[in-house]
Amino acid sequence: MDKRNRILVLIDFSENTDNLIDFAFSLAETINAKVVLVHKIPGLVPSMTDEMSRREILKAEINEASSKLRELARDRVYSDDSFQISEKPILTLLRDLKLPQYFDWVFTGLKEGGVLRRLFIGSTTLSVIEESDMLTVTVPTETKMNLPEKLLVGVHPNYPLNPEHFHRVLKGLENNVKNIEFFTILKEDEAEQTTREHLLKLQTEYKSFEPDIQVYRSDDAASTLSDKMKLSHNSILVLQQGSRSLTDKLFRKFTINELVYRAQTPLIVLSK
Repeated sequence: MDKRNRILVLIDFSENTDNLIDFAFSLAETINAKVVLVHKIPGLVPSMTDEMSRREILKAEINEASSKLRELARDRVYSDDSFQISEKPILTLLRDLKLPQYFDWVFTGLKEGGVLRRLFIGSTTLSVIEESDMLTVTVPTETKMNLPEKLLVGVHPNYPLNPEHFHRVLKGLENNVKNIEFFTILKEDEAEQTTREHLLKLQTEYKSFEPDIQVYRSDDAASTLSDKMKLSHNSILVLQQGSRSLTDKLFRKFTINELVYRAQTPLIVLSK
C-alpha cells in the first residue's frame, strides 16, 4: 500500500510563522498531504516542584500552545491529531509521531535573527536537517513562498540521492516543476571527469524531466548560483543529507546563507 504524504510543521510561535504554515498548506494541496502542527513546550518547571504542581504547569503550557496552534491553523485542519504538543525534544517527538501509513515531510522555518546566527552552535533546524531520517523542508519565513517551478539539485558522486525521497519530491511536484538542474560544486583541486560522468548518469536516469547539468567551481559558485536563484522565481534547492554542502562548515555557510536565506529559496534535504 502506498503511503500517504503527511506534513509535520514545527512551530515555535516566532515572527512570520504564518508564512511557514501558509506554504505548508499550499504544498499539502499539491501533494495530497495531511498537515500536522507540532510544538515543543518549554516545560519550565522549577526543580523542587512537586509532581502535582509540575503537571499543572505543563498542562497550562499545553493549553496555551493548543489555543495558539488552532488560531494559526485558521480552520484549515479538522481533527485533534493535527495538533501535536509535547515537552519532549523535537527529534524524539518526530520519532514518536512516525506511523507506517504516512510518508513524512518535516517543515522548519529559517529566520535571520535566530537559526541563521546560531547555525554553528546548534539549533533545532540544524539538528533536524542533520539527524532526522525524514525528508526535511527548510523555509525562509520573511516573505511568502510560492510553489516551486524549478528544482536545483546539488549532487556529488560520493553522496547518492535517497531514491525514495527524491521520487516523492518529483512525484509530488510533477505538475508544478518545469525545469530541473543537477549541479555539483567542486573545490579548485578536484578533478571534473568523475563528476561529469555522475551528472550525465543522472541526466539519463531522469531524462523524462529533461534536466540540465552544471559544474561550478567553489570560487564562482556563490555568486553564480545565488544570482540564478534570484532570477529563477519559485525555485527550490534539494540536497542530500550527509553531503559536503551540509557537513562542511564553509559549504554549509554558503548553502544556508547565500542560497537559502539571501535568495529566499526553500531547501529540501533528503535523508540518508
